[in-house]
Amino acid sequence: MKNNKKINAACIGLGFGMTHAKVFKKNKHVNLINVSDIDLKKKNYSKILNTKFIENENEVFKNKKINLVSIATYDNFHYTQIIKGIKSKKNLFIEKPLCQSMTQFKNIKKCLRKNNIKLSSNFVLRHHPKFKRVKEIIEKKIIGKIYSIEGEYNYGRLEKLNSGWRGKIPFYSIVQGGGIHIIDLMNWFTNSFPIKAISAANKIITKNSKFRFNDNNIAILKFYNGAIGKVSSNFSCVMPHHHFFKIFGSKGSITIGKDYIHLYRNTKKNSKPQKIKYKADKNYKNKLLENYINLLKRNSKIINPSLKEIFYSIVTCFAIDRSIKTNKWEKIKI
Repeated sequence: MKNNKKINAACIGLGFGMTHAKVFKKNKHVNLINVSDIDLKKKNYSKILNTKFIENENEVFKNKKINLVSIATYDNFHYTQIIKGIKSKKNLFIEKPLCQSMTQFKNIKKCLRKNNIKLSSNFVLRHHPKFKRVKEIIEKKIIGKIYSIEGEYNYGRLEKLNSGWRGKIPFYSIVQGGGIHIIDLMNWFTNSFPIKAISAANKIITKNSKFRFNDNNIAILKFYNGAIGKVSSNFSCVMPHHHFFKIFGSKGSITIGKDYIHLYRNTKKNSKPQKIKYKADKNYKNKLLENYINLLKRNSKIINPSLKEIFYSIVTCFAIDRSIKTNKWEKIKI
């Protein structure tokens, strides 16, 4: 059933959060009430958005008129802001990662059970036309049953580690900050979830920099349906930012690069892959939030990605990060 009232929204964090704010401003179903950021230099952004800037985020959560809050702050702030949002009964749209530890995750899950709100996380690659096209091929059973899948999150923006906020907060995980997108797509493509993970990491490239955390990680996942996955979170690579995939099925294989999709359907030596076409979409990063708004307007009980999908992606990250320390397979359970 449709809700004719407009959604009153606020944005906390005006880095990538400016993208969220602009989506709210353009959407006919939304009133952008407030924006907020710990960097008061961004106060001028409120003029661009023609809305009010709030210095204290608590005012956003206390405002009973606001029923949707976008959280796009630094990773270490997400947990406390989510708890505030749930307790104040705000629907929440959160930049990944959801939180930074298993303890935080359990508290969020417990708090959600007590409050009826809709929560989503910004897995934007689900709406990239390249990955949407691959999902269509998989659903048509063209490559058969997936038994192995590999994905790379190649960041290629080393300066953001060495001089940006990622090196200044108490803890930063490249798996939670980047690899989580690959994990989400793997879950989506395989229609399954990982049951355990093992990983290794290093920080050879940023060894003498101010960045204190690992800049490169490779993890192996085992899925409920028997598939095996390999996730690479490579933040120190010397190449443009992109995502690479290999998907192996019983009837065919798919490779996905920066600007191509190749489909293989036989093993003949001289055979060439089929080049799969897809339409470019410069605004794909807005689509998940736009879809979320539409679901709220329809009072839908279904949110895409689902809470289960969001939960499994972040808990998989925790297992990968734990495995670096234990050097053992770590169980994944929500």
